[in-house]
Amino acid sequence: MRITIPLAGGLALAAALTACSGPSGRPGDDSPYNGTEIDGAFTLPSLTFTDNKGEEYDLRADSAGATTAVFFGFTNCPDICPTTMADMAQAVDMLDPAEQERFKVVFVTADPDRDDPELMDMWLSSFDPDFTGLSGTLEDTDAAAADLGISVSRPDDRDGDYQVGHGSQTLVFSPEGESELMWNYGTEPDDIAADLKLLLKEDDAR
Repeated sequence: MRITIPLAGGLALAAALTACSGPSGRPGDDSPYNGTEIDGAFTLPSLTFTDNKGEEYDLRADSAGATTAVFFGFTNCPDICPTTMADMAQAVDMLDPAEQERFKVVFVTADPDRDDPELMDMWLSSFDPDFTGLSGTLEDTDAAAADLGISVSRPDDRDGDYQVGHGSQTLVFSPEGESELMWNYGTEPDDIAADLKLLLKEDDAR
């Protein structure tokens, strides 16, 4: 049985993880998952972005029907974002084709001023061409991040090179758009894949 984290507790837990966060400990031994179970803590918001192919993408409606991992980051990120996407790509490779068809990775840029669809498509394709990248207005981006307990911070002066602070956690949502798991930065690909195989079986049984 999954442990349900109350909404307020889930928000506090997620917001505490920032871009400089390292991996944290594994959950208690009573959990079958390597990630942290966050059933009911978050719901995917219905906000429209532009995907890496230049098409409109509603974060909730267009993720429906698939188990979806959502990560906020930016392509100029020096370490956490490329590492997380590489780990996700390795984990997806460990799934069988049927499982891959039912799982989606969505990368939402926290830096839409620089990350246009073409750049994100090129960057994400270096990890997995099936990953979806989303860019939107600063207002919609920050609203989605806030709804999901993800911290985002940008410098006031964004001329030239700059860094964007962002939560380092990956949230996993059910085909109905409800949160199920959270992986902290540094979760190993084989642990992610093991969680996904179990989660997809559970989602299948619903």
